Amino acid sequence: MTTQPKQRDADGLNLADLMNQIRKDAENRKRNSLNNGAPPAYALLVKEGFNALFAPDNSSLPPLKLQPDLEKRERYHVNDLLGFHDEPFVRNAYLAILKREPDDTGMAQFLTNLRNGRYSKIDVLSSLRFSPEGRNANVQIDGLSSMSPLRKIYRVPVVGYLLRLAVALVRLPVLITNFRRLESHTMAQFDRVAAHVNESAAHLDNSVASVNESVTQLSDQMRAQHSTHLTQIETLQKQLNEPIRLQINSLLREQEKLAQHQSALKLSHGRLESRILLVDQNTEHIRQRQAAELQALETQLQKRIDELIERLQRFKMDVAQQDNKLSRLLEGGSQVSAVDQPAVSERDHLLDSLYFSLEDVLRGTPEQIKEQVKVYLPFLQRAGIESDILDVGSGRGEWLEVLREAGYGARGIDTNRILVQRCKDLSLDVTEAEALGYLRSLPDGSLSAVTAFHFAEHLPLEALVEFLDEVGRTLKPGGLMILETPNPENLLVGSCNFYLDPTHKNPLPMATLRLLVEARGFLCDEVLKLHAINAEKIEVKDQLTSHVNHYLYGPMNYAIVARKPGV
Repeated sequence: MTTQPKQRDADGLNLADLMNQIRKDAENRKRNSLNNGAPPAYALLVKEGFNALFAPDNSSLPPLKLQPDLEKRERYHVNDLLGFHDEPFVRNAYLAILKREPDDTGMAQFLTNLRNGRYSKIDVLSSLRFSPEGRNANVQIDGLSSMSPLRKIYRVPVVGYLLRLAVALVRLPVLITNFRRLESHTMAQFDRVAAHVNESAAHLDNSVASVNESVTQLSDQMRAQHSTHLTQIETLQKQLNEPIRLQINSLLREQEKLAQHQSALKLSHGRLESRILLVDQNTEHIRQRQAAELQALETQLQKRIDELIERLQRFKMDVAQQDNKLSRLLEGGSQVSAVDQPAVSERDHLLDSLYFSLEDVLRGTPEQIKEQVKVYLPFLQRAGIESDILDVGSGRGEWLEVLREAGYGARGIDTNRILVQRCKDLSLDVTEAEALGYLRSLPDGSLSAVTAFHFAEHLPLEALVEFLDEVGRTLKPGGLMILETPNPENLLVGSCNFYLDPTHKNPLPMATLRLLVEARGFLCDEVLKLHAINAEKIEVKDQLTSHVNHYLYGPMNYAIVARKPGV
């Protein structure tokens, strides 16, 4: 029998709501100390909960046992165990014979055989006693040994059946007597169960009556407590209302003052923001004006620096040319036109065919060279140069062909008769002449651009310096000079490929050639690194592998684009 959660008393009160209200009131009383004590039942309910209502009658009925407990001994009679039935019989048989609790498999097997009539209790006791475990335990069961052989004969087909039938007929009066005893015993057990159930119901009714009485008392106590609390609350409310009202009025006045101060602060803040904005605008205007003035001043200064550098370079070039003129005057020799004298001796032409073969093998195909030299066309376009272009060391004439196809007026010179004839076969304007002699024959400022691809590395230092001076003399102010040469910074070029051409003198590092060009008065506009090796590079893992890739697979050539200072 269970108590319903929504059970109500005679007045219709909800017990759950009542319990919650009791706990709340108890907490309030404990905090505010408005009462010096509480009713015992009320205090017990607050401390221990609703289950405490059962505490005054905590007695319980003894458990009902239909079969007695087994008394453990070292020796039993078979009748000590036959008095138990079903599951208690199997469990007590295990405890008595094997001295342990039955396992699940054995319990299930014996219960199944007992309930379907296949085994009798004597069979179960014999199986346990004469099992290996039972023999080890060696518990004496008097009366079992005489019955076991007869039970084994019962299992023999036909003979066992006839023997059981004969024994049954002989023991029929005993069986009838035992059946009557079992019937009386069963009815007595039923009476015991019914008496126990009736006693339990009466005990439960008493408990419910006690609970109802406790709940009624608690309800009355709670009503009294509720009335007392209401009176105390009203008294406190009256005592607190006036101070609270005065404090609220004071807070309202303070709030009004704060609102006035806030309005004044907002007005001041707005004025301050306007002034800050005006200052920021003035500061930004001043900054922009100063930045513009600084930029203009920087531009003027840079322009002035460029002019001074150009004047310095022009002065260097003038000094170099004056030195050359003075040297020739001191030597007392008259300059003979390069057009009127042979470029070189006839003996030097014995190697023309060899160099022609080297050019075809080492330089690359004409189509490749033409594609590579197109990189220089934008420099001519930016300088506004369209004609008066001289290509020194024209070779097979790839650069002159590119210039002609682009609409530029250009001519070239070379000392190799075979290469000169090849250029003439292509209808190119190429003259057989030595570079320095040809340049000396030209008037000052007669050329717009001078190009020399893979020419400088064929000259000794003195001849290279003189070549630069003559180019500076023959160029117009602002004219371009483009020099391309192998890049010795590439280790393969500097240590091996450079010397594939036996006519090469010395490799010219990038910094060295630039220094020579600027020292002779030219303005170096740009240095181009060209023609990197097209091969799979080493995977970059650290700074060392990066350097190896740079020095082994870097540009094989470089070019210096320089300009003669303007007037």
